[in-house]
Amino acid sequence: MSKISQEERDRIISIFCSINVVKYGKFTLKDGTISPIYIDLRILPNFPNEFKEVIEITSRFLKRLNLTSQFDGIIAPPLAGIPFGVALALNLNKELYLARIKPKKHGTKKLIEGDISGKRILIVDDVISSGSSKIPIINAIRDNNGIPVSLFVFVNRIHSNGELKKFENDNSIKIESLLSLEDLTNKD
Repeated sequence: MSKISQEERDRIISIFCSINVVKYGKFTLKDGTISPIYIDLRILPNFPNEFKEVIEITSRFLKRLNLTSQFDGIIAPPLAGIPFGVALALNLNKELYLARIKPKKHGTKKLIEGDISGKRILIVDDVISSGSSKIPIINAIRDNNGIPVSLFVFVNRIHSNGELKKFENDNSIKIESLLSLEDLTNKD
């Protein structure tokens, strides 16, 4: 399977460093763990040229994996995933479906906007640490008769290959990522 090229990897790391995506200190992650490193990809859309370049590199990466032929549409969990999902859907000419954290209490009371029944879905998000926050969207896709084919993240923070495989097996989904946490902490 193709991975990101060294040149692409170095360019993305350079972009992330130049706009201060990687922050050092003491941070509580969504899963409750404490980390000395925080990956703040939410700021990337604030830099349109860099954002566009990262989306173009990501699109090439997904095409090299032949992943683009395996999904019909993209769902990006709110809030961090949305700009990435929108940009990739436009760049790859794929359908985009919006997901909510909680179903609406009025109108159609939907959790996912649009009919994904029978559709193969790529989930796009910024970072994965433990994967626990991804499970509700995976389940929501299945509950709406969609087929979650892969989860793509820009940075994979899962520390061990065993943890990654366990998450993939437990949730019947493959995880693809551009970078690992180690890529960002060992830049040389």
